[in-house]
Amino acid sequence: MFSNKAKAYIKGGKAFPKINGLVTFKDTPNGILLTAKINGLPQSNDHCKRKIFWFSHP
Repeated sequence: MFSNKAKAYIKGGKAFPKINGLVTFKDTPNGILLTAKINGLPQSNDHCKRKIFWFSHP
C-alpha cells in the first residue's frame, strides 16, 4: 500500500544548531502541498537585512 504523504525532519547545522522541525508533503489533486513547522530560526534585535530562509541539501 502506498501513502500520499512524506516527511522530512529538519536539523540545524554547526552555525545554527537550535533549528529543528518537520516538513510534510501531501499529494493533492492540484499538486503537492508542503507544510513546514520549524523552530529555532535566528532572531535579531536589529533590522533583519534578509527575511529569507531556504532549505539546502548537503
